[in-house]
Amino acid sequence: MAIDKLSEDLLVEILWRLTVKTLIQLKSVCKNWYALIQSPGFIYLHHDRAASIAADENTDCLLVKRFLNGGEGGVALSFVPDETPVEDIDISFTGLDIKHLRILGPCNGVVCLTRYGTNNPIVLCNPSIREFRVIPQPSYKPDHMCNLGFGFDPYTNDYKLVRFSMVAAEIPIGDIDETVEIYDLSTDSWREVDVEAPIESGFHCWHDSYASWNGDFLWYAYRPRGGDSVIMAFNMSDEVFEQIPVPEVCLVDHHSEKELFVLNDSLAMVMYPKWWSNPFVFPPEEFMLEKSFDIWVMNDEDVEVSWTKKFTIGPLQGLDWALGFRLNGEFLLENGYGQMMSHNLYTQERKEYQVHDQVHGHPPPPNLQVLRYTESLVSVKR
Repeated sequence: MAIDKLSEDLLVEILWRLTVKTLIQLKSVCKNWYALIQSPGFIYLHHDRAASIAADENTDCLLVKRFLNGGEGGVALSFVPDETPVEDIDISFTGLDIKHLRILGPCNGVVCLTRYGTNNPIVLCNPSIREFRVIPQPSYKPDHMCNLGFGFDPYTNDYKLVRFSMVAAEIPIGDIDETVEIYDLSTDSWREVDVEAPIESGFHCWHDSYASWNGDFLWYAYRPRGGDSVIMAFNMSDEVFEQIPVPEVCLVDHHSEKELFVLNDSLAMVMYPKWWSNPFVFPPEEFMLEKSFDIWVMNDEDVEVSWTKKFTIGPLQGLDWALGFRLNGEFLLENGYGQMMSHNLYTQERKEYQVHDQVHGHPPPPNLQVLRYTESLVSVKR
């Protein structure tokens, strides 16, 4: 049977089982195949199937922002599959310094690269298809520090960014702009929304502790002048901020790191001692200290939110930063010399990932980022 005689249903059944790399090559076969592979329905179907397979088989790919040549050779975005070596992603971010940018997401295979503050580039990127888009800057006052969240609105089928001011020590709270702005990919523009910002209630959303979960973008937030803390959630569909209670221990422990992650589709918080108390001593004594990592998981099935401490990992020596979780139960951590390790929550097995080049002397900057990733065909050029 000639390929042009295949029924569309049978063609879809064949194509949706292929990788993104193969599908990109097949777009050039004919106009009909190009239109099918580019269609929103097929793109959703393909990504959904890939995510389902990963969940069923407990295998996932990691998207890693890693340093090259000990930090002196720049930064690479890389795929780290379950068993195969690191695969650097060939994307030329011409004119952009992504070294200090953080990764938000992913949402349907799309990530956002940004840095808290002002006048920093904001980039949407789909590493699966090696495509990126630089986002126009919003209309914020130049002296304000800002937070950014990224997500997907299933009701409008649109990707959104939300940006708002955060507390800065040198600026009195009364002088901080309370404007909240949202960027829509469909219009490639920002708009103001009439919503109460976290700053209005005195909360500072911590820019290094965040997660995407159930359609919300979440930050760990605290009141610098009050001491209490919450998880601040922004719903991308309703476009409102909501507050989620934190584990009670957070209200009395103000000295531990508190990182938000997703564990088995549930919201999790990892608490552990701060990693570097004296940056002028190298190597820091903390690199060789033993640390324990408490993993709290939120139960949102009850009327009231509750938290349970599911795991205490450690004490472990030389592991200093929590990075997240894999589907197979691996708890990912970074050591003081820039390498990623894992500790399986169930089997206690330890594993090392060579995501950095071999480093001698000073380790790369503590900026390794790891996200669970499912490939997709979503274009950020639309």
